This record gives sequence, structure tokens and C-alpha cells, in this order.
Amino acid sequence: MHSSTPRAAVLTAVVLSCLTAPPATGRPMDGRFGVGLERTLGGATGLALRFFVSDSFAIVATAGVDITLTSQDGQSSTSAGVAASAGGMFHVARSDHAHLAVGARLTLGYRSLDAFRLIDPDATSTTIDVAIEIPIALEIWISNHFSLTVATGILIDFVPSSGAQIRGDGAGSNAPPGSIGIGLGAGSITATLGALYYF
Repeated sequence: MHSSTPRAAVLTAVVLSCLTAPPATGRPMDGRFGVGLERTLGGATGLALRFFVSDSFAIVATAGVDITLTSQDGQSSTSAGVAASAGGMFHVARSDHAHLAVGARLTLGYRSLDAFRLIDPDATSTTIDVAIEIPIALEIWISNHFSLTVATGILIDFVPSSGAQIRGDGAGSNAPPGSIGIGLGAGSITATLGALYYF
């Protein structure tokens, strides 16, 4: 009968120690700036910039430009496309080895008509592709200056009637022209992998 008393005391001590233990602070990030390469849930790929305005909140941006030079029947032409994404990420859980972050991003994609005809020869118009991302990202620290990031989350893609200008990966990324694609659990490990160097 009395054997349960020590067990209860031990259990109480463990619970109290967990409740009173100081939270893990993780790496100090306030004011740090990162640069690298990443692909977002909405399909923006290119130069990635990340600036921490506090230890737990970062402003993020990704942008890439696609330029194509073509020559046909003695005439040369230049076509271009751009994809950009910007937003903020709140790092809700932090440790020395990894951060778990949740955020929101606005992603825009645009291709000139000549560039879009390289994908769809019958295209007659082009417009801006808009997507809203709610990423859940895991940032893994390889060293104090280098990290790898993978993400999933929610993607809402407003595909223009002329067709998608950018494409994400996974759920919500295959909506037809003139529709809204909604993906829960968008992205994949390889498609949303990012690598950043921090100063």
C-alpha cells in the first residue's frame, strides 16, 4: 500500500521540474542576416534572403529571374520571367540544433508572352500568377553559420486564365487555368529544400 507513495512523489517531482524548467532559448538570432538558395511552396526559386528582426521573427524573401535568348529565321528575341516571394516567419520552437517556424508569404510569378509561348505555343496572353503560402518550416543547423530548411504547409494558388506562370510541388500545385488550387501539406523535401549562410 505504501509503495505507491514514493512513486507518486517521484512523478510529482518530475512534473514540477518540467513545469519550472527554463525554456530552451536556442541560438541568438537577433540582427543576423542569411543569404542562400531556396524554393518556396508556391514555386518561387532563386536567391533567398532572411533577416531576423528578433530572436524569433524573420523577414524572408526569395526571387529568381529567367531570361531566354532565341533566334529563328534570322531574327533574335529575348523573353523573360520572374518569380518572387516575401513574407515573415515566426520561429515558435528553437534549440541549438533546429528551429520550427510558421509564417505567411505572398508569391508572384510573371512571364512575358514570348517566354510563355516557349511553354505553350498557343498562348495569346499572359498575366500575373498570385499565390498565398502558409509554410511550416524546419530549419536544421549544420553549423553556427550554415543551415538547411525543408517546408510543408498550406498553398492557395490563384491560377490565371492564361495558365500558371509558376508551379509549386505537391498538393495544390496542379490547378488548371482560371481556377484556385488549395493544397494542405504542399511541397516536398526535395522541392522545398533551402540552404543559407548566416553572417
